[in-house]
Amino acid sequence: MRVYKFGGASVKDAESVKNVHRIIESSAEGNLIVVISAMGKTTNKFEALLDAHFEEKPTKDLLESIRAEHVKIASDLFGEKAKKVIDDINNTLVEVEWALDDPDGLDKHFQYDQIVSIGEMLSTKIVSAFLNSEGAVNSWVDARDLIRTDNTYQDAKVDWNETHKLTSGAIERALKKAPIVVTQGFIGGTSENFTT
Repeated sequence: MRVYKFGGASVKDAESVKNVHRIIESSAEGNLIVVISAMGKTTNKFEALLDAHFEEKPTKDLLESIRAEHVKIASDLFGEKAKKVIDDINNTLVEVEWALDDPDGLDKHFQYDQIVSIGEMLSTKIVSAFLNSEGAVNSWVDARDLIRTDNTYQDAKVDWNETHKLTSGAIERALKKAPIVVTQGFIGGTSENFTT
């Protein structure tokens, strides 16, 4: 099994996403795990949005800018067939809207992890959909279901034993469905995210 990691600059626009597809297609042997960061400077933009929120400044334009950039990439990749991916972008950004509206969301470290991680969700959903559309059949897997951490927000420690168990099972199941797994880098989930 191989693992490819693509940073934000590697998926910053539609042409970059197409290049990721070319790289994957050129080495299509056996099972592959593709780990992808947030697109371009999306993390910085979510950080600016979070800062504005905690400074009680307007956040709507910042969020709409993030939405517009991802919609543009999806439109450039899929053309007239972009609606499903754009709907997925909008549905994913609802998580940010909920976090910003949460009256109990007063802990900035907690909110940081909730909001900034959405950049990885957006990028992987777009890339996964594009790869599937080009015949690079893959399963999208949420890293928050794979990587178990403690509740030290913004400085979490990984529970390696639990992560190994979760990752082994989930990746094995995903690879039975498709030879490629697309997931996120830099994020994980706490015990609060899991039901046993």
